[in-house]
This record gives sequence, C-alpha cells and structure tokens, in this order.
Amino acid sequence: MRVLIGTLSGSMRMFAPELSTGIGDFLHEPIRYVSLRFSRMKMFKVVLISTLFSTATLMAQPQIGGGVCSSAALSGTYSLSLSGRDVSSSVIFSSVLQGMGTATFDGLSKVTFSLTNNTNQTARSAQTYSGTYSLQANCAGLLTLTSGDSASYALVAYNEGKDFLITGADGTYSLTGSGSLMPTVTCAAALLTGSYAFNGSGFALKTGSVSAVNNISGVLQFDGTSAITGTWYVTASGQPTTANLTGQYAVTSGCGATATVTDGSGNTYALVMTITAASGSNFIVSGASPSLMFSGSGRTALSTTGSCSAATLNGTRSLVLTGRNLSASLALNAIYQAVGTATFDGIGSVTFHLTVNTNQGQSAQQTLSGSYTIASGCVGAVSITSGDSATYTLIPYNDGKNFVINGQDAAYTLTGSGGTQPVTCATATLSGYYGFSGNGFLLSGTSVTGVNSISGLLQFNGAGAVTGTWSVATNGTPVADSVSGNYAVTSGCLATATVTDTGGTSYTFAVTATSAAGADFSANLASTQTAFSVSGHSTFTNPAEAVVNAASYVASSTPPGSLFSVFGSGLATGATYATKVPLPTTLATTSVTVNGEAAPLFYADQYQVNAQMPLDIQPGVATVVVKNGPTVSNSVAVVVPATGTPGFFYYQTNRAVVVNPNGSINSTTAAAKVGDVLVGYFTGGGPVNAAGPLVTGAGSPYGLSPVTGNVTVTVGGVNAVVNYIGLAPDLVGVYQLNFVVPAVAAGSRPVAITIAGATSPNEVITVSN
Repeated sequence: MRVLIGTLSGSMRMFAPELSTGIGDFLHEPIRYVSLRFSRMKMFKVVLISTLFSTATLMAQPQIGGGVCSSAALSGTYSLSLSGRDVSSSVIFSSVLQGMGTATFDGLSKVTFSLTNNTNQTARSAQTYSGTYSLQANCAGLLTLTSGDSASYALVAYNEGKDFLITGADGTYSLTGSGSLMPTVTCAAALLTGSYAFNGSGFALKTGSVSAVNNISGVLQFDGTSAITGTWYVTASGQPTTANLTGQYAVTSGCGATATVTDGSGNTYALVMTITAASGSNFIVSGASPSLMFSGSGRTALSTTGSCSAATLNGTRSLVLTGRNLSASLALNAIYQAVGTATFDGIGSVTFHLTVNTNQGQSAQQTLSGSYTIASGCVGAVSITSGDSATYTLIPYNDGKNFVINGQDAAYTLTGSGGTQPVTCATATLSGYYGFSGNGFLLSGTSVTGVNSISGLLQFNGAGAVTGTWSVATNGTPVADSVSGNYAVTSGCLATATVTDTGGTSYTFAVTATSAAGADFSANLASTQTAFSVSGHSTFTNPAEAVVNAASYVASSTPPGSLFSVFGSGLATGATYATKVPLPTTLATTSVTVNGEAAPLFYADQYQVNAQMPLDIQPGVATVVVKNGPTVSNSVAVVVPATGTPGFFYYQTNRAVVVNPNGSINSTTAAAKVGDVLVGYFTGGGPVNAAGPLVTGAGSPYGLSPVTGNVTVTVGGVNAVVNYIGLAPDLVGVYQLNFVVPAVAAGSRPVAITIAGATSPNEVITVSN
C-alpha cells in the first residue's frame, strides 16, 4: 500500500506512556495518516483513516467494486482460442473449426486476429483477419471482421481488460472465442519445461467429415530445449484410448509454439500452442491429424512434491461436466450439461452432486458416486457405479486444487473440470458485473435441431436480484436481448436463478462458483428451446476483493474490531472524516453495515470508505453494504476471520510505519540500529486479552491488551524479540508492536508479523551499521 504521510485533526492518544519506547511527538501530536492507491482498482484514489482534501460528485448508485470501460480497456496483444460449429438440416456436423493464435487491439477501434486454424477439411492453415471493435462503459461491445473473413461478434471485456470473450457468426460457423493479455516477455523453448496437465474437446475425422465427437486429456513433458514426450487419453466411443507420444517442439519469441508428436502406432499429430503466462505455466493448444482434431488448455504444477496419490484430491471442488453423442447416422442426438460439486474423501471414494440439462429435460438433480485412484505420476481414474455407470481418466493439478476428467458412459462422450470454491457462500457471494459466454444447442421437444453460442453481461445485486443483456448467435447475425430475474446462493456455493427476456421467455440457471473469492462461475442456462453451458467472470475487480484489510489491502482479512476499507464508486457525496471518538456510524450521507449492523466510520469519499469491523460480528461469511443517502450499494460477501490476519500500515511503496527510539519514522534517512526497540502500527491483530471493556467505535482501553494468537516477528528473516504486541491504547482498531531489531545486515530489510499462522505482507524498515 503506497502511503503519503498527512495529518488528521483531533487528539486521540495512541499508546500508554509505558509502551511508547521513546517514540516522541509522533505518538502524542495529532495523528498522522496515509493517502494510498488501491493497485487492483486503478481508477480509485483512496485515503486511509485520513484526510483527502478533495470533493466528489454524487453518484446515482453506490457500487462496491465495479469500474468503467471504453475501447481503451482492450489494448495490446492477447491470446486467442476460437472455435466454430455448423450443422446441416439433418443435425450432422458439416463444418467444424478450431483456431489458435493472437488478437491485437490498438486501444482505439482496430483489431487483428492472427490464427492457425484446423477444420475438418484442412489442418494448420495460417489466417489473418482484421476489422474494428468498440466497448461501452459496461464493458460490452461489438467486434466486426471485414478483411480475411466477414464476421460479427458480441464482445465482452473482463478482469479489468486483461481478458475478453466473443461470440458470433460468419457465413459458415457459429463461433465462440476467448483471450487473455499476453505476457510481456520474450519467450524461448526453456519457458516450457516440466510436466503439464491438459485437456480439450474435439472431433474424430474420416476423409474430411466428422465421424464422431471426442475428448482428450493427458500429460505432456517438455525438456526445456526441444523434446516433448507424454501420454494422452482420447475418448470417442467405448473405453478411452491411451497413446504414448514423442516428438519435438519449438517456441517463438512472441510466445507461440508448435510441436509434432507421434504415437506408438505411428500416427503423427501437429500441435499449435500459445503461451499465456510469463512463467510458462499455462498455454492453450489445438491439435490435428487426418483422423483427429481438438482444442484445449494446459497447466503446469501437477504437484509441487513431484508425486501424487488419492490424498492429492481431498475435499469438495466445483464440477463442470458436459457430454455429446452422435447417432449411427452421425446426427447430434444427445447433449448433457451439468454443474455442481465433486467431493473426494482423500482415500478413494468420490461423489458428484449435479444439476443437469439434457435434450430430454432441464434442471434434473443427479447424484453419482464411485471410486477413484491416482498414481504417483498424477494420472488416475474415476469409476462411477451408483447413479450412472461411467469411467473417466482423472488428472489433478495445482497440488490437487484443480482436476480434469475425460470419459464415457452409455449415452455420452464426457469431459469435465473442477476447482477451488469459497469456504462457504451466501447470496452476496455473487455480486457485481460478470461477463459470460458459452456454447449451446437449439432444441425442439427432445430433439437437438442446431448449434448456437451466447455471451453477455449479468449484474447481481448481492441481495437476490439479477439483470443483464446477452447476445445469441445461431449461424447468422448475433441477436441481442435483455433479461431480469432473481437468484439465490447456498452455503455450499451452488446457485439457482430464473430470468425472463423481453419476449417473455423464461430461462433457468444452475450455477457453481469456480474460484476461491466467487469471481468466477460455471453455469447451465436453459429454456424449452435452447440449452447452454457457460462460464462467467467478474468484469471489474470482484466486489469481494474490494472489501479489504485497511493496512494490507488483503481481502477477507479483517477480524472483528480491526479496520477495513471498501472501494467502489458513488460511496459518498464528498470527502468527510471523523474528528472525535467514539466514531460516528454516519459521515455526511454515508453509512456501512456488516450483517445489518452499523460500522463506525473513519473516512468516506466517492471511491472509498474506511471503517471498523464491529466487535460482535461472528467469524465466517458476512455481508457488507454501503448506503449513500437513500441509495443502497450491491451487497458483498466477505469472510471475517476468527484469528489474526495482520497488515502493517505503510508509506511510499512498501515502508512499514515503524517509529525509531528517537520518535522519527523509520526511513532510508532515519535508520534503526541492531538492538533498538521499535514500535510498529498494524491492524488485523485478532482477539486480545483486553485490559478493559472493548466497545465498537471507541478507543481501546489503557494498559496492555496483548493478542491471544501465537506470534513471531522477523526482520530480514531473522526472529526478533517481541516486547509487546496488542491493541494500541485509546486508538480504534489499531494494534501496536514493540520489538527489538535482531542482528541483521545493514540496509532495507523486510519486517513481517505472523499471528496464528497468518503472516503480514512483507513491508520494509532500514537498519544501519
């Protein structure tokens, strides 16, 4: 947190004299505070417990999180994965496309796609498309290609313009695509090193025609120079086919890659990849041979230990599962779209809880159970024996936080994936704006009659209401519509929603959260005429990450009694700060509630509010709301920890607010010496053995109120002697650390507090000889 020392009027004393350790006038004069910028939300200038002498215009609607887009939100080169489908009047796949490459946006209005395309007719065809794009303030817009192809797409930017989604159509295909901002590094073969789990979906081919649908998963091993080996598992009909692979790969400076691999039967496959992370940890890939084409993604770090077992997967993960089937005449006759959870017991049993849409019916509840195994090489199997009979290849990655499966039952060729969810959820877990996209199918009764794609924006108010706009493309110009309805989220991070479009058609959603903060979800979306499988992502900074520890800026890290900041827009009519204690619960027209209880306020402006977490808030998921006059913000779910989650107040880039024995603030020009006793300020200390009554909004009692959690403090990685760590007397929500500088080398050294296993972000102090 970047800080600029300022002054707040008032005379609140921070420490009892016996704790001051010579900190001098700084502690006993009007308290100085900090102006800072929340780096994750670049549009917000903010102030911590402080004065910011500026005025702000009243916003019509308070918004926690959020932001504003324009065409400049997309600027630079992005990875691009593009897929297209077309079916004939008899619902036979007549044309399929899978493209891999880059999209370059100029930040104004022009865009260029550079792709290597695989189709059922040709493989590795280099194509360049160009055209124009535009984005509205809500991050939705249009993209039109006029050179190399004639195509119209709905465009959605998300993750503050770092990613985008497109859906549309040209003269041949119903198209969907996605991309992420490319790493700003020069790539080389060494960037792809080690083992990668990958999965994808595709088609079996015969003399240029689609002969089956299939899925693929496996492990690829890159040697960092040019050699690639691996094993993959392809499911088309019957049991998955296993193939061992060997070949060569090359990486361009622009982070593209190609590979040629051969299996044990002599079949050769051409792979095209785009590296999407500066570390080389992620890539997107498409592959083709005369008999196969697929597209998917790969991720490194199967296990940091280098070995796996059934214990690698333990607990509940999100689960997205899709299936397709072709009839004997190659007509698309069965589809399956499911979202829910997968619970692994860590020793070999697994249960899937799913909400399922098929062409036979929607919103069916399904429970599947069976067994799983994982070999030491991090490849395993799932066998479902109850609720269905199905077998899957299972590959965990990211130390078991995520997994992919690929398999078959009697009706479908199936592929799925799962990942970490929040510990517990509430309706407010879904809050703010989400961009989403996905593929789907047209239905008539119980028959599949066509393919389509969808993208759009949904706005959740955190209290059960959802509105949005979307565009559906079905082998023609995308058709836009608006929707509104209601939703609810269970504590297990599953959600349901019902929305109605302007024509009166009703759609049902089944949703599962797919990331720890609720910033991402997967969902099934269906009406009586269509069914989609979609993924959604917070368009701006996720609102749950906009309610943070006021010192560390870490989300969901404010125990009861500590200080937090809320970032957004329209939160106040102007800059206002508290001038006395007990703190007020309203500043001008702004108030904040946590689980309906008013929170004491230090400061409020249009973009930020600083407050104290009420002392009686129970640890767990809590709902935060800001009210500005008569208008109410979206509700946001945050986790209130039961133990300490410390964060130092800091200034400049990363200098901890620590006071030297002579009362000066530690800096490069006011260094401490080994053996000096210093005093630092932080919040998020957690429970204390209080010296007197603790009252929300009031100053802490005089005397010693030490934290109850186990504490260690390090400077430069060396343990420091702690004389005291606990509440700062007479201050609201501020903690004090008195510690002795250990024997460390001169220079700027990181200082860190660990309480009950939680460690503060490393800020620095300067030590002299």
